[in-house]
Amino acid sequence: MNERDEMKEKDVSRRDFLRVLTILCASGPATTWVLGSRAGAVAIADAGSEQTEEETMKAFADTIIPGPASDPEGSVGGVEAGVLEVFYDPYYGLRPFIPLLASGLNLTSLSQYRKPFKDLNLSQRTEIMLGKDDRSPIKPIYEHAELLVALAFYGGIINMVGYDYISFPGPAFGYYDYSFNENFANEGTEDGNLP
Repeated sequence: MNERDEMKEKDVSRRDFLRVLTILCASGPATTWVLGSRAGAVAIADAGSEQTEEETMKAFADTIIPGPASDPEGSVGGVEAGVLEVFYDPYYGLRPFIPLLASGLNLTSLSQYRKPFKDLNLSQRTEIMLGKDDRSPIKPIYEHAELLVALAFYGGIINMVGYDYISFPGPAFGYYDYSFNENFANEGTEDGNLP
């Protein structure tokens, strides 16, 4: 079976192939393996699938705020905070760019480690994320997605997992005896001034 047959079997359209090829060129210089091998052609086909996209975005969130799968202490992370719902919510504006981000991450990891982004360990994923070029046209997309992970975790958009983890807002032991029902000042004199 040749590369063309494998791509047809994976149901890759010409448009998807050209989109991924454009992402490849923007991803970095280490793309020769992906472009020049049979495994690379299959990887290009897999990089655009919805399942791979979602798994890649989970791995992305787990890289920003590691969860039980990556954290040695087993603490909660971005995935547990419901960041995937935030990513795919049209309100936050990342949804149209998720295929571009996921394909870029996968193709960069394929060119560097010969594995998809989701199959890399935390240090390898972190290296890819830190290696994004300041001149890359998709850098603002990375930054926007990173901010959404932090917002979902620390802002409690979907659930309170992040709040509970950092004990926010926490107990307020110094304010238990104050009340808004108490007078803050004495009544004024006849001319309206305090005595």
